[in-house]
Amino acid sequence: MLQLEKHLTVEAPLARVWAALTDRASIAAWMVDEAAEVDLRVGGRVVFFGGETTGTLTEIQPQRVLEYTWRQDTWTEDWADSRVRWELRALSPSETEIHLIHSGFPNEDERDSHDEGWHFYWLEPMCEWLLGR
Repeated sequence: MLQLEKHLTVEAPLARVWAALTDRASIAAWMVDEAAEVDLRVGGRVVFFGGETTGTLTEIQPQRVLEYTWRQDTWTEDWADSRVRWELRALSPSETEIHLIHSGFPNEDERDSHDEGWHFYWLEPMCEWLLGR
């Protein structure tokens, strides 16, 4: 199975990192996407990037694990949804470890494109927001 992983540590409390991943207002602030949506319940819908990316929540362990399917609107119908998993751990009251696993890509090109995209369109702006920049 084609996948990518990202590991990072951010100077932000665990609750703030969780909010950056699950709270609509927080996501809208750092992603600059007023249409972003996270229906925080198993089976709930996620919508990012103006509806270009959609999915369904599959696992929620508050402030520990968030997992959902991921589908780009450009993917062909015969491509299965991929899966995004966030694993969070407080290293201190003001520092959080983030482990992102994105698996099930339909091909290497999509994996490689997402590998770069996670950095530029998600992790970098989210971390800048978390740091108050």
